Amino acid sequence: MANGGIIGPPNTICVTYGPRTTTATATQCLPVYKTCNANILVVAGGGAGGYGNSGGGGAGGYRFCTTYPVVCGVTYKVTVGAGGSAPTAPAPYACLGSGTDSSFNTCGVGSAAAFTSTGGGAGQGGSAMGMPGGSGGGSGSHPGVTCTSAGNSPPTSPSQGNPGSNSLGGGVPYNVGGGGGGIGGAGTLPPGDGRHGGLGGAGSSASPVDSTLRAGGGGGAYNWSGGPCTFGERPGGAGGSGGGGNGGYNYTGSGPAAFPGTINLGGGGGGGSPTVANSTPGPAPGRPRKGGDGGSGTVIIIEACGCKTVTGSGIWTQQEQYENKVAGTWS
Repeated sequence: MANGGIIGPPNTICVTYGPRTTTATATQCLPVYKTCNANILVVAGGGAGGYGNSGGGGAGGYRFCTTYPVVCGVTYKVTVGAGGSAPTAPAPYACLGSGTDSSFNTCGVGSAAAFTSTGGGAGQGGSAMGMPGGSGGGSGSHPGVTCTSAGNSPPTSPSQGNPGSNSLGGGVPYNVGGGGGGIGGAGTLPPGDGRHGGLGGAGSSASPVDSTLRAGGGGGAYNWSGGPCTFGERPGGAGGSGGGGNGGYNYTGSGPAAFPGTINLGGGGGGGSPTVANSTPGPAPGRPRKGGDGGSGTVIIIEACGCKTVTGSGIWTQQEQYENKVAGTWS
């Protein structure tokens, strides 16, 4: 041929690649090109904060595995859990606002079972205990809940999360919500003076997949009470590092809204502000009452170095033929 090419049948060649990292922020199908032990991180959606005088949402479950077996030629379903949506009205609170599960190999194909993290438990409003989940949600005040909500529910080993905190109630100034749990620690009980919301549990970057802090719990709400010279303006409970949202608070009839959990980090949302100020008769329309939504989760997969086989053209230049022959990829 004029260009020095060779005409022959299509040839199968092997294209090598280094460790392949796939970060899923939405449900997708992932084809695998090498049989190996993959390194995976699965973070579920965080729970939302409750409505009014409420606890923060629990972080989504956080699990990783450095030896998950994957098989060449198999397509795996990856499911990324959404954060919980905070309720927009008061009771009933139960079963509202929890995050949804994330998983790798959702359908359990091949020899390995699905690897799943559980959505974070919702924070709850007045007098209700936080919901269980990957990490548990914080409990609501008014008059307060003395029990903590379960984290690591259902149980995994190592643990996928921690409990949410109980709360304080009983009138001025003890109307504050508990913090939601995080992978790095439980949500905290509001301090005994009742002048701060509970703190969200910390997140973690323990997975070798990346160094990002994830799965922090949401902070509890704080109800400012009494005269301005008595307590002054104080913030709601801070969300945990790793995407937890700050709790809302009530100050002279108004105040900032609760913060949502951070998307793709699985953070819990902050607890919503009280519905009525003790110092201001009647409802205050300017006060935000809705808790923060939970943050969506993520799934990250790192495959080992591999070889993806592809079919090449039947027309090859002499240089291409020589290079593939030397590399041992000509068949």
